Amino acid sequence: MMFQLDGLPVLLMLLLGHVIGDFFLQPNSWVKDKNTHQGRSSALYYHGLVHGAIVLVIVSFATATSLLGSLFISLLFAVIHSLIDYAKVKVGQGFLWFIIDQLLHVLSILFLWFYLFDTAIEQIKTLINDIDYSASLLVTLAYLMMLKPASIIIGEILSKWSADLEADVCDSQNKKAQSLPNAGQYLGYLERVLVLTFILNGQYTAVGFVLAAKSIFRMGDLREAHDRKFTEYVMLGSLFSVSIALFTGFIVVKLLP
Repeated sequence: MMFQLDGLPVLLMLLLGHVIGDFFLQPNSWVKDKNTHQGRSSALYYHGLVHGAIVLVIVSFATATSLLGSLFISLLFAVIHSLIDYAKVKVGQGFLWFIIDQLLHVLSILFLWFYLFDTAIEQIKTLINDIDYSASLLVTLAYLMMLKPASIIIGEILSKWSADLEADVCDSQNKKAQSLPNAGQYLGYLERVLVLTFILNGQYTAVGFVLAAKSIFRMGDLREAHDRKFTEYVMLGSLFSVSIALFTGFIVVKLLP
């Protein structure tokens, strides 16, 4: 079978089509209707047909598959997409189920790609063989360290001051009630991940943008606190957080080939 395009461009087109169909061509009204009526929702099937139409266009124009074959593939893909979405709305909502839903969609695209191209597995093997595993593992380790391990390290460093601060601040419970649950923890994650990313890409000036944005955010807390201990505690936590990301980034850059 002769194809008009090589395998990898078609895979990228299918993934692009999925993103367009799932996030740009699906109105919020369809999402609400699916969640409310589940299997009885007409939006569930409209959405599946949209993805089927996208696959039909890609397979018809990017490959040498016959029109009848393209129609069969697109209808089968529409059914599979609808079944995955139905399973998601049936099981439940939440970030975890969203990730599982997207992974299943990507797997269905990969299976379609494997069906269309006999050389798909060989192309995947070539990509895998070209990966520098030492560098990839080092970068992965650095990013993982920016999450919970860094938070625990900062917490241990600040522990002797946090106990004293909680004892002195009489309205600490009110302050805690006014903040989102675990928001500070995830803000720290994002801050360190961004700083590490900028360091690894040599964008040192962009680190200043992160620091400036956080300074503006913290300005209100410090102005309302009127407490020197609280101000020092916040400053220490912020500086330790940024320092961990900076030094980790510098070390990784030095170790990378």
